[in-house]
Order: sequence, then structure tokens, then C-alpha cells
Amino acid sequence: MNFFNNLNVGTKIFSGFLIILALTGIVGGMAMFQFSQFKATVSNLADNFAKEQYLSEQLVTQTLLIHFYANKYIFDHEAEDLANFEKEFFHFEERLAEASIEITKDERVKMLNAIKSGVQNYSENFTQVIQFMDKRYELLSKILDVQGPLAEEKLEQLRESAFRADDAIASYHAGNAQRALLLMRLYAFKYIKIGNNIWIEKFDESYQEAQSAFQSLDQELQDPTRRQLAEIAQTTIEKYQQGFISLQADYNQQNQIVETKLDVIGPQIRATATKMSDSVSIDFDAANKKTHMLVDQTSRLLLITMLIALLIGVSLGLFISRSITIPLVSIIEMSNKMAVGIMAVQNNANQLMARQDEIGNLGRAYYTLATYFSAMIDDIVLVAQGLKTGDLRVVPKAEYKGDFIQIKDSLENASANLKLVVEDIVQVSQGLAEGGQNVVAKAEYKGDFTKIKNALETAAIKLANATAKNAIQDWLKTGQTQLNEQISGEQDVVTLAKNIITFLTNYLDAQVGVFYILENSATEARIKLLASYAYTKRKGTANEFKIGEGVVGQSVLEKERIIVTDIPEDYMNVQSGLGEAVPQQILVIPFLYENAVKGVLEIGFFQTITDIQLELLEQLMPNIGIAVNTAESRTKMQTLLQT
Repeated sequence: MNFFNNLNVGTKIFSGFLIILALTGIVGGMAMFQFSQFKATVSNLADNFAKEQYLSEQLVTQTLLIHFYANKYIFDHEAEDLANFEKEFFHFEERLAEASIEITKDERVKMLNAIKSGVQNYSENFTQVIQFMDKRYELLSKILDVQGPLAEEKLEQLRESAFRADDAIASYHAGNAQRALLLMRLYAFKYIKIGNNIWIEKFDESYQEAQSAFQSLDQELQDPTRRQLAEIAQTTIEKYQQGFISLQADYNQQNQIVETKLDVIGPQIRATATKMSDSVSIDFDAANKKTHMLVDQTSRLLLITMLIALLIGVSLGLFISRSITIPLVSIIEMSNKMAVGIMAVQNNANQLMARQDEIGNLGRAYYTLATYFSAMIDDIVLVAQGLKTGDLRVVPKAEYKGDFIQIKDSLENASANLKLVVEDIVQVSQGLAEGGQNVVAKAEYKGDFTKIKNALETAAIKLANATAKNAIQDWLKTGQTQLNEQISGEQDVVTLAKNIITFLTNYLDAQVGVFYILENSATEARIKLLASYAYTKRKGTANEFKIGEGVVGQSVLEKERIIVTDIPEDYMNVQSGLGEAVPQQILVIPFLYENAVKGVLEIGFFQTITDIQLELLEQLMPNIGIAVNTAESRTKMQTLLQT
């Protein structure tokens, strides 16, 4: 025993390792013998079934992708979707080719052949769908998109010719036919895009309205030139209607193929591929059970052998560990004392330093370490006391070696960083006290000091938000005040309208504005243009509307504002020294008096209308309604007094 204790620790451990290595060799030899028996079974599971399972699952996935991109192309008609379909179909055929090589079981070969047949059938039907789609879009481009604009052009020529000839009735019927044609084109587009039969019904209704208008024109027109224009327009509309009927037939056949073929074959292929994958799983489970039986037998044998080796190893380990752990207890005791700040470990160190092995060397090292730590602790306490009293000039003075130099650097950096943080807090606080909104912390805050930085930044943000809200309220109140100045005094309606639309267009940073007034006659009420700002009237645009007609008339009917974003180029232009431009958004908003519409404002913007601008207009509309009603009442009163 004394001989063993005097051995080096490395020699003791190496001896025990050799004995344990010998026991491990015995156990390993037995394990290799048993593992050789089920190696072939495991190889079969890993190679064959895994490949079949992978290919089956890939076929399921590729089926879903093919069906997805086919439906997406049918719905969106995007070339990218067709390219994705062709790419995934190519990958699917590659997987089928691999599966034809790897899958050999008769049951799964039949399933694979069924998948191949289904895929071929799916491809053929999808090709037919593409042909119908191409034919539909060819009809659209060669007939609908040609005959529609041509008929619209002829009706426009007819309407203008009748208008110039003071034939208001013919111009009216031509306008009805033109409006019916535009609705036909709109409903045809919606049917092509959505496919709902309701648009066919609306298309037919608009077609009948157009025919009715042409019948009225036939009774009214006497001029040969205008009658020829009407006949050409009517013939063109009939061609447009026939083209739309042909398009419906192709669309119905396409939908029938999708519903009865593609949407049936796709799920059938996926179900067959899933069934094939399930078949592989069943065979895999059967082979797996056989493997588990061999593993269980081997496990029992290895368990017995390992228990014997464990008993020998534990006995050897206890013997070696006692020769090491007893002196380590003293080292642990010294470590615990040092952990709680007690550096007086000389008694324990003396016992260990008497030994001549590694334990003795460890004892002597601990004694030196305790002495060195005592010197560093005294120095750290000195710096900490300086920080406690607020004296940031105190620096470490002891000699720090090796990695302990980091402690010295940390103490010095802590003092320097704390000084910077204090100075930064002072400058941020002063900035906030002076009302600064862009005051930010510049020093680097770490650890819990980040809470200080977050609090300072939060205060600055809240101050900035409060300032912004006040600016918005000031802008709203200023707008109300300045408008009241514009509408004050005795003004006629025209002057009042000009002042209002000029002020609002400029104050809202808009580019064009139109002021409409509601005029009631014995027969009907109409919305008429009264004043404008930077507005250029274009040929063919109206200066007055019926209630419910156009965006302006619709706004009067609904008594609600309307924002228009898809603006035709010939709808409203802005006139400036640089030329003309089309607004990006147009706001149409009615103003009321005692729940009755008095008129409408139409304002064009080059930029998106903001919520604040809308809020201001909603606040101003009642004042405008009162002002207009007052001006009208004043005008009526003056008229009565004069008579």
C-alpha cells in the first residue's frame, strides 16, 4: 500500500486505465460477435427501405407542387407559374425514373405504374386547359380589345357630331349606347378575371340597353354620315357580343376539365403515392421487429458482461480514488476557505507540502496563491472604497500578473466609464431641462446602467411626441381660423366658392381643386362647377352631373367622401407654368347644411392624402355648408327686394 501511495498520480491512473481497457476489450469483442449477426438486417433497413420511403414521400410532395402551380397558373395566368409547373413536372418525372429502378416489389410496382398513367393523363388535360386559356386570351386581344375600342370611338364621333349639330336627342341616345358599351367591357373583364356567371347576366343587360339605344337612334337619325357611324358602332358591338359568347364557351369547357379531370386526377395520384409510402412503412416495421429481437438478445448478453466489468472497475476505482481523494480533502478545505475570503490556509498547506508527489506540489502552489490573493484583495478594497466615497481618481496599485491584469484593467475602466456615464447623464438632463427633443445619450451604458439610458431616451421620445401632437392641433386650429377669415363678410356665392377652394387647395398642399354647387330646378337637381383652382377643363369632361352620376354625383347621393386612386389621364389635370400633370389621388367630399347637401369639393393631390388632412376637412365641412347657405339666402333676399 505504501508503495502504491508513493507512486505518481499519473502512474496510479494509468494502471487503473490499463485494467479497465482490458475489461472493455472483452466486452467489445463479445459485442462485435453479436453485432455481426444483425448487420445484414440493419443494412437492408437503412439502404432499401429508406430509399423507397424517400422516393414515395418525394412523389407525394411533387404531386402537391404540380397541382398547386397548375391551379395557380389557371387562376393568375402568370408565365412564372407555368415555368414552375414545368420545372416541378420535370422533377416529378426524375423521381418516377428513380422509383422505377429502386422499387421492385410487385404490389408497389403496380402502384407506381398507376401513378405514371395518372401523371400522363394529368399532363394531357392540363395542356388542353392551357390551349383553352390561350384561345380565350387570343379572343380577348383580337376581338374584344379591338371591337370594343372601335365601337367606343364611333359612338364618341357620333355623339360629338350630333352635339355640334344641336341634335341633343341623338347625342343623348349615342351617350346611352356608349355608356352601355363601357359597362359591357367592364363586365366582360370581370368575368374573365373572376369567372362568376353574374357578370354574364350584367353583360347581357348592358347589351340589351345598347340595342335599345340603337333602336332609338335609328328612329332619330336623318343625317347619312351619322347614320353610318351608328350602323358601324352597332355592328362592332354585335361582333364584341359574339366574341364574348365564344369566350364563355371556352371558359366553361376549361372549368369542366379542371373540375372533372385535374381536381380528380391530382388527388388520386397523391393518394396512390401515399398508399405506396404506407406500404413501405409496413414492410419497414416488420423488418424492424426482427432487428429489435436480435438487439434484445445482444443487450442481455452485454448487460451481464458489463455488470461483471463494472464490479471489477468499481473496486479498482475505489482503491485508486482513496489514494487521491484523502489528500484532496485538505485541498478542498483550503479552496472553501479561500472561496469565503479566508486566506489563512498555512496549517493545511504544511501537511500537503510534506509530500513529494503532485499533491505536495499542489499544496505549495495553494500557499503561494493564497498569499498573492491577499495582496490583490487589499488593493481591490482600496479601489472600492474610493468608488464608494465618489473618489474616481483611486486606481489599483498592487502588482497584477498574467490573467489577473484583466482585473486591474476592469477596475481602471470601471472608474473611467463611470465618470463618462456621470458626465453624460448631466448633459442629457440639462438638454431635457432646456426643452431639447433630439437629446441622446452618447456614453456607452452597460449592465444595469442601460436602464438609465432607456429612461433618458424614453423621456426625450415622449417630449417629441407631445410636441408633434401640439403641432398637429395648432395646424388644425389655424386652418379653421383662416377659413373663417376667408368666408366672413357679405360675399356672393361665386366669390365665396373661389375663396374657399383656393384656400383649401393651398393649405392642404394639394395641386388642383374644383367647387361644385347643388342647383335644384323644377325637373331635377344637378351638381354644377362653380369655381376651381389650377384646374384645366379637357375636351369631353363634364362641368355638371346628375345626382348619382360619376364620382361627384355618387358622393352627393351617399353624403359621404370618396377617395379615388385609379385616375384616368383625361379625368382631371393640374395647370401650371411647367405644363399639365395628373394627380395621384382625388378626394371628393360633400358639404351639408341641416343634413341636406349644398355642394361638393373635388381636390387633387400628387401625394397620398393623410389622416390629418381628412380630419381638417371633416371639421371644416359644416362651416362651409353654413357659409354657402348664408350666401344663397342673401342672394335670394336681394333678388326679392329688387323685385
